[in-house]
Amino acid sequence: MRNRTLAPSVLVALLALVLALVAFASSAEPPPAGAPPTETPSGPVPGAPASTLSPDLIHAVLVAEVALQRGDYDAAFEYFLRAAELARAPSLAERAVRSALNAKRSAAARRALALWTALEPDAPKAHQLAAFLALDAGDQEQAMASLQRVIELAGVPGQGYLQAAQILGRLPVPADRFRVMRALIDALDAEDDPDAQFALATLAAAANDDETAIRLAERAAALRPGWSDPALFLVRLLVRREQVEQAHAMLDRYIGAAPADFELKLMKAQLHMDAEESEPALAIFDELLAREPERSDVLMAAAVLALEITDLDKARGYLEALQRLKQRPNDVAFLLGQVEEQAGNRDAALAFYEQVRGQNRTSAQVRIASLYAKDGDIARARKLLQQLRHRSPSQSVTFSLIEAELLRAQGLDQPALEVYNSALDEHPDDADLLYARAMLAVGMDDVALLERDLRRILVDDPDHVDALNALGYTLADRTDRLDAAQALIERALQLRPDDPAILDSMGWVLFRKGQPEQAEAYLRRALAQGFDAEIAAHLGEVLWTLGRKDEARAIWGHALEEAPEHDYLLRVLSRFRFSHTDH
Repeated sequence: MRNRTLAPSVLVALLALVLALVAFASSAEPPPAGAPPTETPSGPVPGAPASTLSPDLIHAVLVAEVALQRGDYDAAFEYFLRAAELARAPSLAERAVRSALNAKRSAAARRALALWTALEPDAPKAHQLAAFLALDAGDQEQAMASLQRVIELAGVPGQGYLQAAQILGRLPVPADRFRVMRALIDALDAEDDPDAQFALATLAAAANDDETAIRLAERAAALRPGWSDPALFLVRLLVRREQVEQAHAMLDRYIGAAPADFELKLMKAQLHMDAEESEPALAIFDELLAREPERSDVLMAAAVLALEITDLDKARGYLEALQRLKQRPNDVAFLLGQVEEQAGNRDAALAFYEQVRGQNRTSAQVRIASLYAKDGDIARARKLLQQLRHRSPSQSVTFSLIEAELLRAQGLDQPALEVYNSALDEHPDDADLLYARAMLAVGMDDVALLERDLRRILVDDPDHVDALNALGYTLADRTDRLDAAQALIERALQLRPDDPAILDSMGWVLFRKGQPEQAEAYLRRALAQGFDAEIAAHLGEVLWTLGRKDEARAIWGHALEEAPEHDYLLRVLSRFRFSHTDH
């Protein structure tokens, strides 16, 4: 049987904990007169002076700590409570409360809370937990009393109402949260308190009562002119309601009234980013950084945005500023690696990626492998990915997918297939591996393998939309099994009716079945959702078949301008002897 005796080092640590807790308890003030008594199995009565380091106290704390380590929360509660009563230590009473909560013993938790609040009447955490327990028990009177104390004891003025609103999140019905907060504000006569009105606005919004939320937030803003929190809340609420133009107009009004407000300007930049308006967003970031050049959050947001739009010089500048500030070094090194990689500075990119530690470490190593592969050093790239797979077996599927994709990108389809085969030997039902191998198979003209893998996915998940669409499209494009193809695509379209890829598949199967007029409608719907060279190629072919050759030429000409090297598009145009000079 395994030896269950505690190691000496653990005993030393536990004894140190006892000494620290008792030292803290000995400096605590005695509870106020009239504090409610608590049940005590034995030992000193509540309200007595703090105990010395007695054998009973040491034993209680040691047993409680060992029980906690073993997950025996019932025993931990009993012994922490006994230790708290012996030592008169609020910290031990808190541990008793939390142990009881872990044991799902609400009555026991309330018993320990009574001792905690007797020993430390102004402990905010104690009253927060008391409010939680009262709400769970449906005791609104006690919840209201505890929430009032939470508000009174808030460390930061005004934060108590927001803390109370967060605690009320315990109630399952949003309308009940609003009702209790409304009653609490009435009881505290806080109708003219901006913090109270703002907290109530957040609960109204959570209850989807946007009109009330807007009215309350506007009142909070009027009660405290220049306060940006309600303004930001109102803008976010309008965005949630998809009233983006109104959100911009409201934000502009607030900025006009407070042009120096940093947070309002940040929100304006966020709205531009949400609308993919990168240049105005960067202009605001630059304006803010001119005022506060050491704001690391703004520097990081600006760097990520500049990298997204491939403004590499700007991105590099923001990241080098973060380097000088010694902020977020691993994130900065990873992003600088991406900057230099996109700039074609391979050695600099590798150097930055090698510096990355922490959560981005694996991603950086994958980028290193990708750079090796682009240089033609496939063996080195694969060795690195195999090392990562060995180090993190739980992510072995991901690394296999990455390795195969690197090989495909270099035109090495057969080695990529071998990677998929090996991975599927270990994970035969993995949908991602099956789907990836199917996509490789169609490029290798192995329709049988594609169909086998996709149908294997559909056995476990009949509504796997991508598998339905891919199989349906391939059958329509590569075989004469058009009815089967259409049935698969129709099912995919039911599940995802506005997906442009599925609309394209439906158009294509209808065209292959000799129904070009119906095909055109689907293809136009697909193309209307965003340019795609393959959809444009299909639509042009349909229009050509319908005798509308000028329209086909116009579609193909635009597609060539947008994607001059798109392989599928070029193959279609070659069949119709269409070139750049034909439009």
